[in-house]
Amino acid sequence: MFTIGAQNRAYDLHRPKGCTVLTIEVDAWPGNEFGLWLPETVLAGGKIVWCNWRGDPLQDWEQRDGAWVWSKEFGPFRLTSALTVDPARSCLWYVHTFVNESPSALSGLNCQTCFHLVNAPQFISVRGERIWACLDGEWTTTDKVPRAESPDPRRVKFLKAGIRTERTVIPDSVFPSATMPEQASHPLIVAERFGGDAAVGIACRNVRHLFNNNDSILRCIHSEPFPVEDLPPGAEARQEGVIIFLAGGHQDVLSHFDAITDGGWR
Repeated sequence: MFTIGAQNRAYDLHRPKGCTVLTIEVDAWPGNEFGLWLPETVLAGGKIVWCNWRGDPLQDWEQRDGAWVWSKEFGPFRLTSALTVDPARSCLWYVHTFVNESPSALSGLNCQTCFHLVNAPQFISVRGERIWACLDGEWTTTDKVPRAESPDPRRVKFLKAGIRTERTVIPDSVFPSATMPEQASHPLIVAERFGGDAAVGIACRNVRHLFNNNDSILRCIHSEPFPVEDLPPGAEARQEGVIIFLAGGHQDVLSHFDAITDGGWR
């Protein structure tokens, strides 16, 4: 069902010096190559310690026991990222594992995972008219939210329900995007193909927010977790997620997600 590869290549203006991407092709959907930056960013103490747009953005992926694996030392901790192909369930499982190798507790450990569609033209949705999320308890396309109030209407974020109560648009102080008033009620964000007869979705366990980027160069969907805030010496913590590829629409992806996660991650 899947053809997976690891490539080092430039991504137009976003990654002109090149970075490593895991490429994903689905046999039944020729002409669409999905990309996975696993991870795109690594943070510790709330600060970026590695990313794929500066410094050394290349990753040495290995194949071990049916999984793609990358590991890197970051001084006080080691990070291992892994992608497991599961064709029987029409999905890919991913996990980031932090191991504290220091004598002190660590906080603010996090990975940002980017699943992008820039080379999957049948799944690109310029205005978000085929990007689905459960917002305020109702499944809807993201073109229905007040995108015009974001510094860049093509980039919007939705926090998990319950994190904040105010119904306001909060512009990002660094990146031209905004957190929208709608609250994410489910960890899945789904991109449908033209006609709604195929869809891809990404979800993470312990979700904090969903994000959608639809600029002219990079088009991606994110389901991002809360940071690991207390990792004792010698301990490990995992951030897990799944990417689903399915014939059908967003409701089919939702039903499939519930089936393979025993009712869904909350």
